[in-house]
Amino acid sequence: MEIKEKTIGDQKVAIMNYKGSLNDMEVLIGRLSGWLEVEEIESAGKLFAIFYNNPRTVKEDEVVYDVGIPINPELDPDETEEIRIVTLIEHTVLSGIHNGSMDNIQETYNTMAEYSIENKYDIIGSPKEIYIKNKYEVEDENDMVTEIQLPVIKMG
Repeated sequence: MEIKEKTIGDQKVAIMNYKGSLNDMEVLIGRLSGWLEVEEIESAGKLFAIFYNNPRTVKEDEVVYDVGIPINPELDPDETEEIRIVTLIEHTVLSGIHNGSMDNIQETYNTMAEYSIENKYDIIGSPKEIYIKNKYEVEDENDMVTEIQLPVIKMG
């Protein structure tokens, strides 16, 4: 797997904060997609999730995560009780591509964490998964493509 350093520019996003099961993500994505459609807002990128704890180590209903999607920075849509509009500021990430189902995504995270240590990066924030080809876009979960971004700073 190729891991590379990238600078992600400022990004305006529509985002939903959530604490609960990962199984609820499908409902959250539906709400977010419905809001985009009703408000006639065109997305400016792929759906993503940011995880604030590890879904594999906490109780199923205690996963804390955001689901979001980039939108045109020129737009100023109204927020709802569930959906906020925020700007993610420019930051540096280590980026790696996970191919296939989510069943073994932890292996990709482990490889990226090892790379960060070996190459003197300090992970300074929560991981982001960008769903390039998600389970709704492919017939076989083995065809899924997820970009993992770890916010970092270079040490020494």
